[in-house]
Amino acid sequence: MRSSLGVTAACTVLVVLLSGSAGAQANTPVPEAGVFEPLCTPTDPGLEELSGMVAVGDRFYAVGDSGNDEVVLKLDADCVVHNRIPVPIDPYDIEDLAYYDGSLILADIGDNLRTRETVAFITLDLESGSGSLHRATYPDGPHDAETVLVDRSGRVFVVTKELFGTSSIYTPAQGQAISALAEPGPTPLTRVGTLATGDGSSASMFTGGAVSGDGSMVALRNYSDVYLYRVGGEGIGAALTEGQPLRIPTPYQPQGESVTFTDAGDLVIGSESRGGELPPLYVLRGAAATLASQDGGAYVADISAGDHVGEEPSNAAAWGIVGGVVVVVVLLVGVGLFVRIRKRR
Repeated sequence: MRSSLGVTAACTVLVVLLSGSAGAQANTPVPEAGVFEPLCTPTDPGLEELSGMVAVGDRFYAVGDSGNDEVVLKLDADCVVHNRIPVPIDPYDIEDLAYYDGSLILADIGDNLRTRETVAFITLDLESGSGSLHRATYPDGPHDAETVLVDRSGRVFVVTKELFGTSSIYTPAQGQAISALAEPGPTPLTRVGTLATGDGSSASMFTGGAVSGDGSMVALRNYSDVYLYRVGGEGIGAALTEGQPLRIPTPYQPQGESVTFTDAGDLVIGSESRGGELPPLYVLRGAAATLASQDGGAYVADISAGDHVGEEPSNAAAWGIVGGVVVVVVLLVGVGLFVRIRKRR
């Protein structure tokens, strides 16, 4: 996120409160729904701000967000980095990765202060290293987002990241595949609807997403949970707006933002370090079987305050502080702090 120092600092405090408190809940295993276990721990400093990740074969591709999004790292299941691939087009704020037809889809959709006239999808051909730029516009003004999903036909879906309220889903208005989007565009997006969370909650702050290799599942994550959705014949849009997801708490992560499915159907999640040691990647083995075990109904882990561990603040305490942080941000902006936006090349 590109902003003035004061606003950045205040927003960082907000993320710390939300991600810390949410993550503290996640150390309790989910009954009959599978649990995450450590996969490997990165050592490469290029993964300190891990924001987007996608599995392709037996390798993972990973990228940081704004300021650390000019190169994609290729690593194995032991978290060993084997290659660094330059992003072929100067990004603004890449937040997520997807894969389709031999290319990575880099979602340049971050807009923390909601000032961008366009967002963009950058393709990166894994064989040649070449890329293309596809700008897009929302029908109802700017949105911050950190989640991109690409279905088996190549159609792109964006899930917004909302501080308050429920996330929305957007897709190209004409239903084009990524390869058919105008270059450089922009292509108009249309709003599919509001994200269904199954338990009636207004879960928000979604930071990453993934589609299983066979297209039958979607995973969305925020700072405390992963939501698994079944995808039926009506596609991803219907699954996200009408579905009954399985919600699974994640292990504590400093700032969890990435999620991907492996070819085997396992679910892997990663996190930024938030200034500390590099955190491990975690894996949920057999995510498809875990979702199938819920017999088509929504499942929400029952975690009470007594299950919290460590010294992280509770959700109630964190949300109580959020209002104060928001006020601070508004005051900082009001006294003349300004956003310095770097123009896209």
